[in-house]
Amino acid sequence: MKVIPGVLLRRDPGEASAPVVYDIPRSGTWYPCEFIPAAPFVDLHQSVSMHVQDLYGDVVDSGASWLYATFPNTYIDANRHEGDIDPGLLDAPWPGTLETTEKSRLGIGLIHSKCGKRGVQVYDGKLRVQDVQRRLERYYWPYHNELSSMLAERKDKFGLAYHISCHSMASVGGPSTLDHGKPRSDFDIGDRHGASCDPALSELIVSTLSGFGYRVTRNFHYAGAESVRKHAQPAQGIHSLQIEIKRGLYMNEDTFELSDDFPAVRKHLSELAHVVSRFALENAPVKNVQS
Repeated sequence: MKVIPGVLLRRDPGEASAPVVYDIPRSGTWYPCEFIPAAPFVDLHQSVSMHVQDLYGDVVDSGASWLYATFPNTYIDANRHEGDIDPGLLDAPWPGTLETTEKSRLGIGLIHSKCGKRGVQVYDGKLRVQDVQRRLERYYWPYHNELSSMLAERKDKFGLAYHISCHSMASVGGPSTLDHGKPRSDFDIGDRHGASCDPALSELIVSTLSGFGYRVTRNFHYAGAESVRKHAQPAQGIHSLQIEIKRGLYMNEDTFELSDDFPAVRKHLSELAHVVSRFALENAPVKNVQS
């Protein structure tokens, strides 16, 4: 296991290996000491993709690698573009070009301004530009650089790489989402409308999860955000896809406690990982690679 304290955990398989990397960018619960929000902790915590790192905890048994951002997305969101910042949050002009999107206007850009089911304000004042730059340097870029390195390693070894970005979503769209108040499917598979990966990978995951009895949609709630956009290079053999799972399938969304269904969901995701690894190895140009 590789550890960068407060930033990431990385786990790699033992003897067997496959050109697959699972990335968990929005489930961190190690709150930095310098993070002093005005919002109540319960609201901050409701914005975390809770327990996703545990749901996918068995994927290394399939020969895949696992990467987990341990910092909370309310501190800095690894699934947002580095320029997706609301200038109204800052105490001075940003020393560069911003790429502010609707996510920032909703309060869930790179630096969240709202959190939880109630859309509570995270801060009661402006943030120093230097503080936001430090979050990028110490947390955001080390995480994305590690993920990029892992995918490059597999591409070099196998001739291609498959990247699965793992997320969870509230059972009903919250106040800071585009689908506010609307119920959600069990799983939503995002491949940026076919632009980020081989369609066969998306079809395989949809059919496998549907076979377990889940209601699965594709590019319906979320089409794939920055982790997929930043790392997908399908023309060069790096295929990225996002999986969103409804939290109500495996946890109590008010108390954060795991439900009795958690073991079954984890087992299904482990079985899915084996299916994806077999698919990846069958499609790898470099065959019979030994670890």
